[in-house]
Amino acid sequence: MNRVDYDHLAIAEMESPFEALAELRARCPVAHTDAHGGYWAAFTYEDVGAIARDPQRFSSAQGVSIPAHAFPMALPPIEVDPPRHLQIRGPLLDKFSPAAVSQMEPALRRVVGELIDDFVAEGFADLATQLTMPLPGIAIAHLLSLPDEVVATVREWTIRLIQNPTDLEAIGDAMELIAALYDDRSEAPRDDIPSLVAQLVIDGEPISEGEYLCMMTTLVMAGLDTTANAGANVLELLSKHPELRARLVDDPTRIPGAIEELLRFSTPLPSLARTATAQVEIRGETIEPGEKVSLCWIAANHDPEEFPDPERIDFDRFPNRHFVFGTGPHRCLGAHLARLELRVLLEEVLQRLPDFEVVHEDVRRYSGITRGISSLPARFAPGTRLRDSVERRERAL
Repeated sequence: MNRVDYDHLAIAEMESPFEALAELRARCPVAHTDAHGGYWAAFTYEDVGAIARDPQRFSSAQGVSIPAHAFPMALPPIEVDPPRHLQIRGPLLDKFSPAAVSQMEPALRRVVGELIDDFVAEGFADLATQLTMPLPGIAIAHLLSLPDEVVATVREWTIRLIQNPTDLEAIGDAMELIAALYDDRSEAPRDDIPSLVAQLVIDGEPISEGEYLCMMTTLVMAGLDTTANAGANVLELLSKHPELRARLVDDPTRIPGAIEELLRFSTPLPSLARTATAQVEIRGETIEPGEKVSLCWIAANHDPEEFPDPERIDFDRFPNRHFVFGTGPHRCLGAHLARLELRVLLEEVLQRLPDFEVVHEDVRRYSGITRGISSLPARFAPGTRLRDSVERRERAL
């Protein structure tokens, strides 16, 4: 048995784990670690993809987190196996399609503009706490058709949960909001996601309140820290590579392609787990039923067998079949929304703060399953608030 000194949570907290992962991938592409009670880890693009696309032998139903999360039930749909998984996920696909999420672009652009307005005149801001953290919470509030009066509340506990996923008070606030949604949408359904989930029929039975709470928790939480930290990591990378930032400032049409490469490089969610349901041999290593296997997305996304010169950020990389959003039946349901949020974020930041420079020595990271950034201080030339420009135009009229 290949044994390694490896902890995926430590990898997530590292600014640059790529050298260590390359050494693991080359020396022991499938290996066992004693961290967190013991689990296997797969590091190559080929093995990670094969495991993720094999739900019969590698189950999600016994949890995808190492160590296990604190919720009393599995979190659907991410912790449910086929065919039940499709009954839960299938009805939601249209709501998360490119056409559906594109309708949110004007609202997202307005939100990003307002967030930047709050600090643009100062010439200095924490781009994590003042921009990338509040954005996904507000986006999810719009996606779930939450009333305007609770958006500020969602933004507050979003930031708290991103910085501390075990904040019991914030979790309680989120669950209270979701419980109220269940009561409201069960009595008066609308054409929105909370109503759709309340009307799900699983294995011939209406969804229970407990299942509703867990599923809506998954939909809310899954898009918070991953998207927030994706934005923070992307902004930090562009500040480290001003020549790349300049290319996007000069030609914003390159931003969608650049996002794919920046996501591949940074991989904000570096791993998730599966549980073996049968004895499986991979690269000479025998994995027994019931053993956990961590799929190291970030190592796979830097595998030179799939990505030539993987440590170079190449906006023209093609193909770019990264695993940032996973692969297989559990591929991220909100991938199109995340891409839209990041595109709008970059377009607005590069237009209004084109010279931003992160104060790299003051960047703060936090431990968790994502590559978390709790503080991203940056300097830039002070700019004009959009609302000031609008007010001047209105006065002139």
